[in-house]
Amino acid sequence: MKYDGVKTEDGSIARYREWPGWSFASKFTSFAEDAGSSQEGFDALLEVLKMGNSVGEFDQDLFDDYERAIELILEKHREKKLRNLCAQVRVSKQSENFLRTLMVEGDSNELRAEACFFLGRLLSQKRDMCLPNSWAKRPGVGAFGEYSDSRVRANLDRFLANQDIEQLQSEAIRCFKLVTSDYPDVPTARGDEKLSDRARREIYELRHLAIGVTAPDIVGADVDGKPMRLSDHRGKVVLLVFWASWCGPCIGDIPHEKELYAKFVDRPFVIVGVNADDTLTSAQDSVRDNAIPWRSFWNGPDGIDGPITTNWNVRAWPTVYVLDPEGTIRFKHLRREELGEPLEQLVTETETNVSKQR
Repeated sequence: MKYDGVKTEDGSIARYREWPGWSFASKFTSFAEDAGSSQEGFDALLEVLKMGNSVGEFDQDLFDDYERAIELILEKHREKKLRNLCAQVRVSKQSENFLRTLMVEGDSNELRAEACFFLGRLLSQKRDMCLPNSWAKRPGVGAFGEYSDSRVRANLDRFLANQDIEQLQSEAIRCFKLVTSDYPDVPTARGDEKLSDRARREIYELRHLAIGVTAPDIVGADVDGKPMRLSDHRGKVVLLVFWASWCGPCIGDIPHEKELYAKFVDRPFVIVGVNADDTLTSAQDSVRDNAIPWRSFWNGPDGIDGPITTNWNVRAWPTVYVLDPEGTIRFKHLRREELGEPLEQLVTETETNVSKQR
């Protein structure tokens, strides 16, 4: 089927299959092979990395070129400014080798620190991908999901095979600790804070906010000033959503969250919000205007810098966690349609376990 402009799953598959970029990646890498250490060759390799960021580095028509592009950067372009690339390379074998190499052989403290930090980030992401319930282990949903999954599955499974989750976490923490001990004063590439401060937050997240660990409790008051505690919902599956009225994607997700609320009504499931508006009035107005039926903690007058979001290391809006009945973090960063199947699975498991205990 060819893409006919109609927004259907079959049309999406056709559009994806016919994307011209698939043929460009190999042309860019071939050009870079012959272009030596020229800026033009380097720019061609950057285009391949951008493709990986766009469609995913594990795609069957991109994977080999993506990995080769990173190899060529190390082989031919060490003299280029590589610091910003540390944050751009995605989770893959050659990305890992790229960061390990620059962490040791980088030509400045700034580059070595950046490589060390993002190696820790890569290992942390790899750890999460190896978990049984991760997005990387779940099959695609729907025709397009199944098709896109089929394009990455072989490369993805090969990459994740025989990994030690605890070892990945330990090594990630070691990388972040190295940043704090050896590069305490190196600023981030943007210069807005010290890289060591970011590393400390990453260590905290791995120890306290990673998939598979018990979530920190939240004790506070809701937007109406009534006391509430996250752990009061033990025994239920919890969808924890960090949101604010000024956040367009947060507000855009509310209709889907309402569908989940209705779908699981009278079942062991609850939605809990954490609102980061800097005034109670704006938080209350948004709850009323959007007819939100579940309760939300208020993060206080400091807005996004309030105590709850600080303790939960929230950096993106919305941020979404799924907790099981024991309060263990089971999923992170799922939204909208991505939530349906995991929640159904967890809620059904909870109901089955309750029935067995009777």
